Amino acid sequence: MKACGIITLTTDFSLEDGFVGIMKGAIYCINPQAQIVDITHHISPQNIDAASFIVNNSYKHFPAGTIHVVVVDPGVGSERRILAVAADNYYFIAPDNKILKYIFYKNETLTVVEVLNKRYFNKNVSRTFHGRDIFAPVAAHLSNGVPIEQLGKVITNYDRGEIDTPVFLHNKIIGIVIYIDVFGNLITNIKEEYILNKSFIIKIGTTIFNNLSSSYSDVKISEPLAIIGSSGFVEIAIRNGNAKSLFSSNTGDKVEIVFD
Repeated sequence: MKACGIITLTTDFSLEDGFVGIMKGAIYCINPQAQIVDITHHISPQNIDAASFIVNNSYKHFPAGTIHVVVVDPGVGSERRILAVAADNYYFIAPDNKILKYIFYKNETLTVVEVLNKRYFNKNVSRTFHGRDIFAPVAAHLSNGVPIEQLGKVITNYDRGEIDTPVFLHNKIIGIVIYIDVFGNLITNIKEEYILNKSFIIKIGTTIFNNLSSSYSDVKISEPLAIIGSSGFVEIAIRNGNAKSLFSSNTGDKVEIVFD
C-alpha cells in the first residue's frame, strides 16, 4: 500500500495554544506537499474512547493510503509505545493505549509497528509534546514513501482494547451510550442491522419510543426522538434541543431495544 499524501489529525489539543499549528509545521518541514486535514482537535482532554469513536467514524471517508494521526495521549513521556498501523488500506499513527480498538476489532489482517527509529523523529524530543516531535515527523516521512516497516519493529503484543458490544437476550438488546456529540445526541452501540425489519420499542430511563423517526422533523421542536444516525447506530436526540441535558445522560448509560 502506498501513502497518498493526505494526513489527518485528531487530537485533544483544542486550537488555543498553538499545538496543532506546530504539528502542521513539523509535517511541512519534511513534506511541503502534504495535504493536512483536521478531523477534530476538540476531543475532551484524555478522552480515549471519544477519539476512538471519531476516528472509526471518519477514516473510511478519505482516499486509500491516507495517514490518520491520532494524538490523545495521557501517557506521553512514559514507557507507552507509539504505533504505526497499516489496516484496511489506510495508515494510522497513535499511542498504544486502546485508541485504535475499533480498527483492530474490524481488521484481522494488519501490520503493526512499534515506532522506534529515531531517524524519523525530530532531533530533540521533548517529554511532553510527542505530537510535534514523533507523530508529525513520522507521518510526514510515511507520506514521503518511507515503508512502514522502516519506522521500527513489527509487533503482535499491542493493546487491542475491547469494544462495548450490546447484550443480546431472547426478547431484547441491551446497549449503552458510547458517544455524545456536540449537539447532545446520544449515540448507542446498537447497529441498524440488529433491528432492521423488526417490531420493537426503545427504552432509555423511563422514556419509551414506539418507533424510529426518519428525520428530526418527524417530531415537534423540543420533543425527543430515536433515529438511525449517520454512523449507522441508534441515536436518541431532541429536535432543536439537547438529549444529554434532558435525560441527564452520560456515556455508559443503558438503552434497551425490546422486541414485540
